[in-house]
Amino acid sequence: MEFKLDRSKEYALALEGGGGRGAYEVGAWQALAEEGIRFCAVSGTSVGAINGAAVTAGQLETAVRFWKDITYSQVMEVDDSVMDKLVRKDITNLDIREAAKTLTDTLRNRGFDITPLKKTLQKAIDDKAVLDSPIEFYIVTFSVDDMKGVVVRAKDLAPGELYDMLLASAYLPVFRSEKLGGRRYIDGGLSNRLPISTLSERGYKSIIAVELNSIGPIQRYEDPDLDVHYIKPVSDIGSMMQFEPALSERNLRLGYYDAKKMMYGLSGSIYYIDRKMTEPEAYSLLLRFIKGYGHSRGSDYTDRVINERIIPSLASRLKVSRSGSYYDIFIAALENAAENAEIERFAYYTEQELLSKVLKVYDPAAGVIPRSFGRALPSLQIR
Repeated sequence: MEFKLDRSKEYALALEGGGGRGAYEVGAWQALAEEGIRFCAVSGTSVGAINGAAVTAGQLETAVRFWKDITYSQVMEVDDSVMDKLVRKDITNLDIREAAKTLTDTLRNRGFDITPLKKTLQKAIDDKAVLDSPIEFYIVTFSVDDMKGVVVRAKDLAPGELYDMLLASAYLPVFRSEKLGGRRYIDGGLSNRLPISTLSERGYKSIIAVELNSIGPIQRYEDPDLDVHYIKPVSDIGSMMQFEPALSERNLRLGYYDAKKMMYGLSGSIYYIDRKMTEPEAYSLLLRFIKGYGHSRGSDYTDRVINERIIPSLASRLKVSRSGSYYDIFIAALENAAENAEIERFAYYTEQELLSKVLKVYDPAAGVIPRSFGRALPSLQIR
């Protein structure tokens, strides 16, 4: 695998807001740190600000532990089991009286009380380490009093103010809004959920941005010299209100491997593939396996039928865009088959290595294909 970043330089890091999905960012940080990537500045919105404080302080192990142990009650004054069922919409096993009490208390108090989050942050984040760090740290929030986005430079804060500003950035609409330093704030995602512009406006040119598939505006940035490397989840990473250890554990792994994908230019949308094949080689394999599947079931497809009917149908079912290459179609089919065969996702493969594992389950000579291929290959047995 060929490394795509420059270990000799320092990068600026932009972290998106996303509530309970924040473990993904820490997983990405783990991979970046493992590869020796250093930061000169960090900007964060909402949970991105909380994670950004940990990055600035150099508290990687603490951040990993924070997310592995996260529960609803560490964020809000709630019962974990009730919140778990409410978020999952598990009505069958829900204690209606407890759920009603939770909702009634929340409405009466104008939102969830997040006093536990402040206490959790005070235990997890070393504010002195943040303020003394050589890394510049910018917190993005939204001032309700001024009705505009606000960027707070951590080094301009007095001791003890950092925790209030982290809360100010992370005030989701469902949280009870309270004044901080005499002012009211709401989640920074209302103005800029992924603060790349915060860094660009301050002269940083090489930026790594970690996304969380959130909803909200991103402030435009126009700089032809800006070099932005994106780490973005393709898979579902849960909802903003899910604070669950099992989900966080999975998102830590996803963030780690997706960061590796970016740093090494890996292919694939489900698996992590070190590309070795050319497009003609991938096309040749498509032809070979389609013909093999067909022949095993008594259907000898011509090249014209394969090119004009089967491959377009396969590409459509696998959601490969019309601009996609034969390599893209081959990889989509390979990943689909690998996923159906329950082949381990969190590993690095060449196309041939992943194909060898798939062929142990889906042998062309047996004429058995993954169920999801459906009618793309007619007259074949599927399972």
